[in-house]
Amino acid sequence: LSLATDFSRKHVFDPHSPLSAHIMLSGTVTNVNEMEMDFARHSLFIQHPDMKTWPSSHNWFFAKLNLTNVWILDHFGGPKIVIPENTIMSQFSELECSKFNNTNELASDASYRL
Repeated sequence: LSLATDFSRKHVFDPHSPLSAHIMLSGTVTNVNEMEMDFARHSLFIQHPDMKTWPSSHNWFFAKLNLTNVWILDHFGGPKIVIPENTIMSQFSELECSKFNNTNELASDASYRL
């Protein structure tokens, strides 16, 4: 995410000011498993359709961030700490990926496979 958001520009906020919200994420990056692959592809290509045609010779791969820490800084005085296990994404499991794979029309579309 860019600090120079439209909102900040429109309201003449300094994007580096603590009054402009920032989110900081940390964790470990791992490859997605086979169950998550179609969901990852679909999610990426919906936002960035041109990537469907990027050359496979560059050895692209799909990965995910396993969150260990989330901090939200939206004021003076330090960040708010969010516990990843308490978020809705912690409940997204391989079962949901499986449901997506079984119902998504794009899951079998070989034209977008890297």
